[in-house]
Amino acid sequence: MARKYDTSKRRKPGRPPTNRCIARLVVRLAKENPQWGHRRIHGELIKLGMSVASSTVWEILRAAGIDPAPRRSGPTWRQFLTAQAAGILAVDFLHVDTVLLKRIYVLVFIEHGTVGCI
Repeated sequence: MARKYDTSKRRKPGRPPTNRCIARLVVRLAKENPQWGHRRIHGELIKLGMSVASSTVWEILRAAGIDPAPRRSGPTWRQFLTAQAAGILAVDFLHVDTVLLKRIYVLVFIEHGTVGCI
């Protein structure tokens, strides 16, 4: 009866831990290639024939204290657009059907630096 209910040799519940060599390789790839995010590292591991999930790579990087996606210390998107507004053009090509059933093709350019509020 004791052997039947002995749970010492059974597998522990939950997901098995990631192999240490894979974890070391993930951290090494992240340190040697600081511009790579967790998805790029995951892709490189797949190319090497290692089957590991992208979320697992993210968890390994988070546990190692490495940001999983590269943070760029530049301006925000709004700051960038405000600074570059004078050089940004919006282009649209459209057609207009007239009352006399003629079709007129129109190419419109708008320079964002000159657009103001009315």
